Amino acid sequence: MTKQKIFFHINLIFIFLTFLLFPSSIQAKNIFGLHLTQTSDIDQAANIINSSGGDWGWLTIAIRIDQLDKNAWQDFFDKCRQFHLIPLVRLATGLQDQYWIKPTKEDIDQFVYFLDSLNWPTTSQHVILFNEVNRSDEWNNLADPIQYADIAIYASQKFKQKNPNFTIISAGLDLSAPNNPPVYISADNFYKQIIENQPDFFQHMDGLASHSYPNPGFIGKPTHTNRFSIKGYLWEIDYLKSLGVTKDLPVFITETGWPHREGVLNNNTYYTSTTSAQFLIQALDIWSKDDKVKAVTPFIFNYPYQPFDHFSWLDSQQNMYPSYQTIIQLPKQTNQPDQITKLEIAKVKLPLIILPDHQYQAKVYLKNVGQSIWSKDEKGFCLSPQSTQNISLTQICTNPDILILPGQTQKINFVFTLFQDPKPPKTFIGWQGVEDVFEITPIIQIMPIYRPKTKFVQKVQDFFENLPKISFF
Repeated sequence: MTKQKIFFHINLIFIFLTFLLFPSSIQAKNIFGLHLTQTSDIDQAANIINSSGGDWGWLTIAIRIDQLDKNAWQDFFDKCRQFHLIPLVRLATGLQDQYWIKPTKEDIDQFVYFLDSLNWPTTSQHVILFNEVNRSDEWNNLADPIQYADIAIYASQKFKQKNPNFTIISAGLDLSAPNNPPVYISADNFYKQIIENQPDFFQHMDGLASHSYPNPGFIGKPTHTNRFSIKGYLWEIDYLKSLGVTKDLPVFITETGWPHREGVLNNNTYYTSTTSAQFLIQALDIWSKDDKVKAVTPFIFNYPYQPFDHFSWLDSQQNMYPSYQTIIQLPKQTNQPDQITKLEIAKVKLPLIILPDHQYQAKVYLKNVGQSIWSKDEKGFCLSPQSTQNISLTQICTNPDILILPGQTQKINFVFTLFQDPKPPKTFIGWQGVEDVFEITPIIQIMPIYRPKTKFVQKVQDFFENLPKISFF
């Protein structure tokens, strides 16, 4: 038997034993996701995130101030909608001399305008305010909790003023950073200085991002429970409470995981990819049982280059390490995020001449201007008629066999009858939930012949009615 076949059979045995040992993993809720470095990875990552019964899993991705391409990011959000993924979008600036530039208020204004201009896949629009800001290399070579608190509060207020659907999440800190200012500020001192200067800081936050890595040295065990473990978020919550923070903050573990020794160069201080995957499965089982934890996106899906090659799920040939197949095959649950279902009537096609007591077929064109996908495995809907009493009107329903994405329009047939009335009121056709109504008006007041009232026809009629009378001598 070749070495490759032996390795394959060992992995099959490991997968079988994993399910025997950890059968309840990720059963309580769907917290599972991945941390992406580039939008193009979504096609491959989606099948992993929502594998084995999972639906509406999570992903974390950074958006840089110098990469605000509306077409590219809208395409990414459209794919999140299509693949049922909830994005956690982390703000980032740009690199200068190996340091991330400190954001300005102008940067925040630009982020707010840009992100609000996009059609997100879910009602809640999750935004993370930067990354490990207690490290100088993440904050313009000078870690500064007071500056961070000021810009974070400004960002929260701006996002919320623009759109209350933004969910603002504080930056995940480096929980293992020593207290060596200004290069590093330990997490406890960083939080303490924030609260001392901005006691209401977390009143402006909707969630807490946590980088609960298995430290020290990324080789801690899943069973460890201290500040530097996979339960580091619990230490953060308890410590913030000791500082007087009373708000109950949901936790988004946006970075975590065990590096594997395989990489560009082997690093034998790390575990094998088999053990790393096994530990992550145990950790997911622990996190999924904690109601505080809403999402876990292990770092990192695809970065097979130094310095993160040992964290990458894919190798330099873009092949996934076989051991991670155990995580893909792990049973998962579903999320049901809220989505905005919104429509507008693009146009209505009515007969040019309408006679009373005659049944007519007409067409309405509904445009999807919300977040949800209509029909075709997604939810369709019907709209009840809402017209004047002298109109009989059918309901309109989306076609279950046609998929209508946001921005697309669907043609729907309907039937109506106008009944003769000796004193006809203003006559309207419309449907519940739609602001637009369409008026049908007599062509000549003394005759029971009607027409749709359109802007063009009305303009012609007004023109002739307003012509001056001609006098002859």
